[in-house]
Amino acid sequence: KDTAVDVNIQGLDEDAPEGGVNRPMPIAKALDVDTILAYRMNGGVLPADHGYPLRAIVPGWVGTNSVKWVGKITVSTSKVWVERNTTMYVLKGEVWPEESHGPAEGGAITTQNIKSSLSLRWGARLAAGRQLLRGYARSPHSPIAKVEWRVNDGAWQEARLSGPRMRYGWRPFEFAWEATLGEHTIMTRATDEAGNTQPLRHPFNQEGYMFNMVYPHPVVVQ
Repeated sequence: KDTAVDVNIQGLDEDAPEGGVNRPMPIAKALDVDTILAYRMNGGVLPADHGYPLRAIVPGWVGTNSVKWVGKITVSTSKVWVERNTTMYVLKGEVWPEESHGPAEGGAITTQNIKSSLSLRWGARLAAGRQLLRGYARSPHSPIAKVEWRVNDGAWQEARLSGPRMRYGWRPFEFAWEATLGEHTIMTRATDEAGNTQPLRHPFNQEGYMFNMVYPHPVVVQ
């Protein structure tokens, strides 16, 4: 009906809080062309580990909205409050005062944010000389436009992108580094086609959600 406000999807995992994982979303997100109910995967029946018999797929939003083992869908004419949008998956901290978000304890987490990550062990030990380093970047807003990298306080340089240009998709990147002896930090930052770029700072929240700031990745060259 035109009066619909929220859609709450609940799983059949009865041992989970509230008798099954559930998290509501606004009707507009539920009706988005990219939001689907999946019952097949890679040409076959959806595997149990991925949510058989039915799973919600809510691209661009945090994973808790992509509920597995769907057993119940409720459309409501009022805002729905459950554990996963009142005490869990909410931003708690000075930037999100509880009195401004009640009955939730903070700001609800919905859309993901832009990120990049190196496919490299934390504190990796590398040999001196030319090293080809790889990673992935992703954004919920639009395809990744570029990834930059730098070592220590050096200049930002552009990495090479590969793979398809897709909204939501993880875009591979790589760059060659002439590694010199010693301890170093490598940083990467992604920018998408909508102009979103990873920030150099991120406001504190109690659970550490949505952390996407440019972060120094330590390596040792020996």
